[in-house]
Amino acid sequence: MINMLKLTSTQYLWALIVLLLLSLSPQSAAQQTLDTLKVTSTSYQGSADFLVTLPNKYAENTDKKYIVLVDFHPASQPYLAGLHHWMSHNGGWPWLETIIVTAPDGHKGLGKLKTFDNGEQGQAFLNFLEQDLLAAIDNKYRTNGFKILSGFTGNATLGLFTLIQRPKLFNAYIAASPILSENYLSVMNDTPNLVPTLAALAQPRMLFLSRADSDFEQRQIADFDKLVTTLKQKAPSNLLWRSKVFDGSYYMSQPALATIYAIEQIFNDVHTIIKPDSAIGKAGPEAIYAHFQQVSNKYGFAVSAADSLFELAKSKSEPKDALVVYQFAVDKYPQNAHTHHGLATGLAAAGEMPQAIAELKLAITMTKHPFYLHHWGKLLEEYQAK
Repeated sequence: MINMLKLTSTQYLWALIVLLLLSLSPQSAAQQTLDTLKVTSTSYQGSADFLVTLPNKYAENTDKKYIVLVDFHPASQPYLAGLHHWMSHNGGWPWLETIIVTAPDGHKGLGKLKTFDNGEQGQAFLNFLEQDLLAAIDNKYRTNGFKILSGFTGNATLGLFTLIQRPKLFNAYIAASPILSENYLSVMNDTPNLVPTLAALAQPRMLFLSRADSDFEQRQIADFDKLVTTLKQKAPSNLLWRSKVFDGSYYMSQPALATIYAIEQIFNDVHTIIKPDSAIGKAGPEAIYAHFQQVSNKYGFAVSAADSLFELAKSKSEPKDALVVYQFAVDKYPQNAHTHHGLATGLAAAGEMPQAIAELKLAITMTKHPFYLHHWGKLLEEYQAK
């Protein structure tokens, strides 16, 4: 579905302010851990040291698996790490916690591997991605299978090339201001081939395309717009894509702006709460749960229906009806502290205080978050006083 929007001057100003604050904040680096991933390959001599930015508390959360984002521009690490820290620190909303992998600077073998003219020549690069880089990432880090390839200008074109030639490698692609003129990497000619290459994939692929109208992009505008038209006409149904134009913004702002908007698009289904008065909400808790099972299949990792179930329960005018929904949530997510807290509130509203106290005590034992320990502790005192 296409939505060609223009960024207003106010939106652009706020985006720049956010980026400036991130660049000045020492917390961005303090909350994340830098690691080195040595990637050996027969495609070049020796190894290449990729820089890996691990999410906050990666070492502590040993049971948690993470999304991976790869970007081949060495200078992308600071802005990606800063944006990720800001957009994920509030409970992974809107950016789910992610392992960020960026390429080394000045590695001649890697640079040569990325230089080719067509699909046949580019197979060595794709083999490196699949057999060397992605395999090394999965072997060393706790990954959940969902991967994003991000790129700006030539690296954006590499992303489009990968999507066309071997879409299984990544689940989502961010292409900011791609080079498309003179049929670079044969992207313009090969885009119609997306239909057969994507047809065999069980999960959909996501694409975010963007450009501006800066002096540096004038040669790309016509081909970019032509590519958008081609996607409108020929993109397969399992390619979930969007294009956006940031007219009036600076060239070097493009990858950061694209990242912000792309992340919102990529994880929108994860964060969208089903409204009780929607068709799915009216169908009841089973329908809501089934919806999020479909969302989970789309991403390849579990997406909880708990928040939507809570909204449904809160919408019920009769305590007994709300209690049914809260109990359903606990049955589906017994290890979630919030479902037990929800059930406790439902039991309390129904006048079943002993059971409410027991559920709330259980919820408290299942969290270490100081906010919930404080507020649920005070709520427990209120229940016990009744």
